[in-house]
Amino acid sequence: MVTMPLYRPRAWHLIFVALFGLFELGVAWLALHPTVADDYRAYYIDRTSSCYPRADTIATGYYPLGEPVAFTPGRNGFARDTLRSCGLMAANAQGLRSFGDYGILKFRFTVPDDDLLFTLTTSATVNKDDPPRKIFVEANGTDIGSYVLRDSKPLFTSFVIPREVVAANSEGGVDIRLKVPRTGPPGTNKEPVTLQLRVETLRLVAARSAPPAATTPVAGGKLESHDGGPKTSPKTGAGWTKLKEAGTSPASSNQSSSDAP
Repeated sequence: MVTMPLYRPRAWHLIFVALFGLFELGVAWLALHPTVADDYRAYYIDRTSSCYPRADTIATGYYPLGEPVAFTPGRNGFARDTLRSCGLMAANAQGLRSFGDYGILKFRFTVPDDDLLFTLTTSATVNKDDPPRKIFVEANGTDIGSYVLRDSKPLFTSFVIPREVVAANSEGGVDIRLKVPRTGPPGTNKEPVTLQLRVETLRLVAARSAPPAATTPVAGGKLESHDGGPKTSPKTGAGWTKLKEAGTSPASSNQSSSDAP
C-alpha cells in the first residue's frame, strides 16, 4: 500500500492566499464602484437620467445659426440628423418624438455677441378631458421658461436665451432640454409614463436678426404670422418689445407663459 505524503503548508504560503483574497476584494469593489463615464453612470447605474446621449460623432450639433429646421418628410431636419442628442426618437411624419422625462437638442455654431431667440413648434396628444400639459424649457442648464399644451394642435412658441447663458457652454453653442410631465404611474417595466412631445420645427437666431415675434418658418423659407396679425419690425414692434421684457412671446390665442398653471 502506497502512503501519500502529508502536505504541510508553510507560513509563507499564506502570502499567496492573502494576495488572492485581496484580488477578489478588488474585483468586488470595482463591480460595485465601476469607473465609467458620467452619462453611462447616470443612465445605467444611478438611474438619474431618462436617456443616454447619442455619440458626438453622430449627434454633432452642426447647425447654421438662423436656419429654420423642420423634422417632417421632405424637409431639411429629416435627413440631417445632427441635433437630436438624447431622449428623442428619429424623425417620422410627426417630427421628433420624445421618450422619458425630457429630450435634449444639441446646437453647435459660432456664438454671436447677442442674445438668441429660440422658436419651436410642438404638439402632443392632449384630449379634452386631460389637464393642460406644461413643458419646461432649459438652455445650457438654465431655465428659460415654459409653455402649456391645452389640446393636440401644433403650438408655436418662443424664448429669449440671454447671451450669458449661451456663453456658459464651453463647446460653443446651446443644449436645449425640453422637460415633459409624467402622465401616469410606472408600468410593468417600472418606467414612468410621460407625455410624448412632438417637435415639428425649430430655429435659433441672433436677437438682432430675429423675425417678428409669433412667426414661424413655412415651406419655401417664407415667414407667416402665427396669429394672422400684421408683420412688425423685429426690433420695434409691440410683439418684440413684449418678447424682450417678458422673456417669451405670446405663442397663440389659447396659451402664453403667463397663464400657465
